[in-house]
Amino acid sequence: MRAHRVVTAATTAAFIASLVGLIPGATAPAVAATNTLTPTAFTREAGVATGGISELQTIDGASVHLGPGVSRSYRSYQLGAGVAPASVWSFAVKANVRGPVRTQQVWSWFLRDFSTNKWVLLGDNAEAVAQNVPITLRFYPAGPFTRYVSAAGVLQVRTVSANKPLATDLDAEWIELETGTPPSFVGWVPPVGTRWQYQLQPPVDTTVTAVPWSGGAAVHPDVFDIDLYGADGVTPAASDVAQIHTQGAHAICYVDAGTYENWRPDASVYPKAVLGANNGWPGERWIDIRRLDVLIPIIGTRVQSCRTAGFDAVEFDNMDAAYNVSGFKVTKAQQVEFNRAMAAVAHFYGLAVGLKNDVAQLTQLQPYFEFAINEQCSQYSECSGYDAWTSAGKAVAQVEYTALPAAFCPPAIAAGRSAIKKDLALHATPYLPCN
Repeated sequence: MRAHRVVTAATTAAFIASLVGLIPGATAPAVAATNTLTPTAFTREAGVATGGISELQTIDGASVHLGPGVSRSYRSYQLGAGVAPASVWSFAVKANVRGPVRTQQVWSWFLRDFSTNKWVLLGDNAEAVAQNVPITLRFYPAGPFTRYVSAAGVLQVRTVSANKPLATDLDAEWIELETGTPPSFVGWVPPVGTRWQYQLQPPVDTTVTAVPWSGGAAVHPDVFDIDLYGADGVTPAASDVAQIHTQGAHAICYVDAGTYENWRPDASVYPKAVLGANNGWPGERWIDIRRLDVLIPIIGTRVQSCRTAGFDAVEFDNMDAAYNVSGFKVTKAQQVEFNRAMAAVAHFYGLAVGLKNDVAQLTQLQPYFEFAINEQCSQYSECSGYDAWTSAGKAVAQVEYTALPAAFCPPAIAAGRSAIKKDLALHATPYLPCN
């Protein structure tokens, strides 16, 4: 069987750039400037470590040898005098290693949280595909960045191995920082507090109204989140979008990016190699989100259809394979990279983009998305994670299926989330906005 190439963030820009020309006058999204920190000190805490700080500066084959057996050490980094910790809006820890695969021995990376003086787990060597084959591990810590910087501007990254008689070579390690102004999207963006309707089953009812839970006169949605395709399941819903616009509202295009759906008109273009486990819904399977080379052209074509049909924004569903049994060994870092790639595709086609669920990575992904959509955050006690979004002026649309409005509406209204009560089928009704 021919090996498949797994594309990482390093080559994502090339795939995005390959789409240039599909839209007249379009250009590839700009790549943000990155500040790179390399280690300034190496501290061995336990076990064997040979080599020093000079071996960690570049990927050149000269490595620090850690182990065999129990190993614990950390590297210190110095933030430049010209970089204010509060100006960092995205960052990543990366390490080029040669060593065992995770099933042979677990090597874990940590980042010191100076606000608590505790080590925060970043991840491990789950991406290693074969023993002693070089690989660059990527970790995207949850923010804010300021918690990981000491008063003296120091950051510390720690590596710990399990008690097994194996070793690893740390060829290079570095921290990448994105500073200054986060990327901004020029176009329509749903404002905080906008009233929304979520309907994925046809026919779309653009006349729906309801008396809010908070009382008063019946209200009409400001935003409709509907499926890309119309009632026939094949033709993009341009007529529904036009009717929504006629009423002064906006339309969000629902696109399932993280799973395969066997009833979609483009289902046949998905290679069998990217199809994984069933996700619990009939006809749906998780896909291998590591295969950006395969998926970006497919999903990009769908998003282009959203734009052609007149939609104002796009919602990507099933953006949390790393936290589900997908049939693939998807890491948290790969999930971040896939979600960021999807945001870039939406922006390429001139559409605002919303992050669906993936509550574990809200802080890492907030800079790349204009709004968020959450299912059942009240039921699962996850709503507080969106406070930073609304505080940053980014709308959060919340839908609850089983929770009572009396329980979820008051905190949603207070926090600025746009919450509604629906049933799982997502027909036009029932529809109950909180306010």
